[in-house]
Amino acid sequence: MTELRPKCNPDGVYSVKRACSELGICHKTFIKYRLMGLIAPLNPGNTRRPKFSGQAIIDCWTRLTTI
Repeated sequence: MTELRPKCNPDGVYSVKRACSELGICHKTFIKYRLMGLIAPLNPGNTRRPKFSGQAIIDCWTRLTTI
C-alpha cells in the first residue's frame, strides 16, 4: 500500500483496476479488503464490473493507515 494519500477525485468513479492502482495494492488484496468491509462499490448489484467512488478509495486508505 502506498504511504501517500491517493490523489483521486472524491467525486470520480473508478474501476477495480484503477482503485488498486490508487491504493498501491494487487487485486487479490483489494478483494480481501472488500470482503472485510473496508470499501464498498457504488453498484452492489453488479458483481461483474463494480465501480468505486474516489471518496470510498480515500476512506479505505484512511482506515488502513490508522490500523
